[in-house]
This record gives sequence, C-alpha cells and structure tokens, in this order.
Amino acid sequence: MLKNEPFIELDESSYIPEKIEWKKINSLSEYFLFENKNVPLRYHLVKIDLSSQSLKISAYPLKKYELGKGISAASFAKKSGSFVSINTSPFKGRFFSKRKIVGIHKIRGQILSEVNGRYSALGFKTEKGGSLKAFVANQNELNSIEDLNYVFGGFFEILKDDEEIDFSYSSRNSRTTAGISSDGKTLFLLVVEGERKKISQGLSYCECAKILKFAGSADGLEFDGGSSSSLFVDGKNMLLYRNFTKCAAFFGFESLTNKTLF
Repeated sequence: MLKNEPFIELDESSYIPEKIEWKKINSLSEYFLFENKNVPLRYHLVKIDLSSQSLKISAYPLKKYELGKGISAASFAKKSGSFVSINTSPFKGRFFSKRKIVGIHKIRGQILSEVNGRYSALGFKTEKGGSLKAFVANQNELNSIEDLNYVFGGFFEILKDDEEIDFSYSSRNSRTTAGISSDGKTLFLLVVEGERKKISQGLSYCECAKILKFAGSADGLEFDGGSSSSLFVDGKNMLLYRNFTKCAAFFGFESLTNKTLF
C-alpha cells in the first residue's frame, strides 16, 4: 500500500479468532498460530508466565564490547539457548556498518544504550522470591525506575490501560510486538509475518493492539518490525521465510528447570 492510498480497516473477524487455542511450549509458556488465507494473514502469539522463579532472561548485547556488532535471529536463538526469542530495538546501520541501538537497552542494571524520549520500552523487575514483573511505558518513565534489571527499547506504545492508541497514519507490515497483563505477571509476544505479501500482508499498529488486548494484554508496544521481525521457539524459526537481517538487539527466555514440550 502506498502512503497516499486510503487505509482500509480489516474486519476484526478476519484477524481475531473466536478462541485462542494455546499449545504448550513448556510449563511456563504457550504458543498460538493464526492463519487466514483469505486476507491473507499469518501471525504468532506466545504467552509467558513471569511468576516462575525458574525463568531467566537472555539478551543481546550483554556487554558494551558487543554493541554495534549485530547478530542474526538464528544466531541469537542458538547462542542463548532461549526457548523463545524475538528481536527488539530499532537501530541505525545496515550491511557492513555498525548497528547502533536507537533507544534504551539496559541489561542486569547496566545501561548500554541511552533513552530516546520519543519511544517506549519494555522493562523487567526481579521481585522478592525471584519472579519477574513487566512494565511498558515511555522510555523516560521506565528509565526513572532504577530497580528495573532489564529494559528493551522499542517504537511506540499501541495499547495503554486497555485502550488502543490511535495513529495519524496506518500501514500493514511485518510486526514484532509485546504486551503485558494488567498485573505485569504475564507477557504476550505477537509476531506478524509480512515479507511475502501473497502469504501474509502484515498488520497495522492498531490491529496488533486489538490482538494483544484480545489475548489478555492491558499495555503493549511495537518493537522493530519489517525485515527485522523474528520469532524462534525452541531454536526453530517460526516464520515461513528465513530472516538474514543482523539486528542490534534481542531478548528471550531460558528455563532453568522446565523441559520444552514443543
């Protein structure tokens, strides 16, 4: 769709299922695949229980010396051993140039990339007992919460307190998004395919927000989409195409005790 063409909203029944039929990845997480060949559309949902003490966050980059190098989604999934992993922050630099993270990237309490006040972020706090709690907010707001152990920058908030956020311009593309439940104890990851338009045309920010809300999210944001969008589950690429883009940042989850069932 060209920018000067009118944007036509999809009927919600064409991209929101009557019921989400979750399939267990392990005891901490579940997966759902949506396909509608009439649209056409294909997207993936992952639900993660953050209350378990056996959940561990994996991330890239972890140290300052890794900044700018970039890594592929497949390499991160293999290197980290995550049972679920996605790309996160937007970045500057392509091909042989350095990948500079745009916005906040905070790992184990250390800030590796500074805030960008235009954008939002997803933050994690380790609570008493070892469980995690997630937060979505503008990067300036999240950065002021010093006890957040991990913060991953994205683009814009698309869902706030159960309300979808309007945007002046809409288009459909591949999307990587995240949402959290109202208590911050459940994380939802939504990855929409959109690089092969005949198979899946992608979705708009608003359409992603509606899906996250239907799944159980109260707040949500967009990470880097387009050709950067990726999802690996148990080391397997879940998209119908291979993603060769070297992105600047990723995060995922490891389980210290739970066996993968996927």
